[in-house]
Amino acid sequence: MEKLRKAIPKTVRLAVYDKCNHRCAYCGIPLEYKQMQVDHATPLRVGGEDDISNYLPACRSCNHYKATLDIEGFRDYLSKIHNRLMRDSIPYQVAERFGIVEHKSDEIIFYFEKLER
Repeated sequence: MEKLRKAIPKTVRLAVYDKCNHRCAYCGIPLEYKQMQVDHATPLRVGGEDDISNYLPACRSCNHYKATLDIEGFRDYLSKIHNRLMRDSIPYQVAERFGIVEHKSDEIIFYFEKLER
């Protein structure tokens, strides 16, 4: 059974916003406070807690694509995007052939991990 989400007080939201220097914990894009979404690093459905230690600031896009994945599940999802694009997108295949886009790596290092180093 999935845990119910509790409302996050503004003081906690502000602390989450500060965790990654006002940037998305995943992609690192700068965030305005009103744009930030609070993500559960470990989703409630797999035992994550409704606690600031489990909260990360996220942009709408990263929070949407991470959905109910944990950190490693999201990393795995992102690392396979190139393969999906090469399989499913003719414009992407053409763009890569002509050097318009370039696949650099499947290694995914999140912004919050770079901060921890």
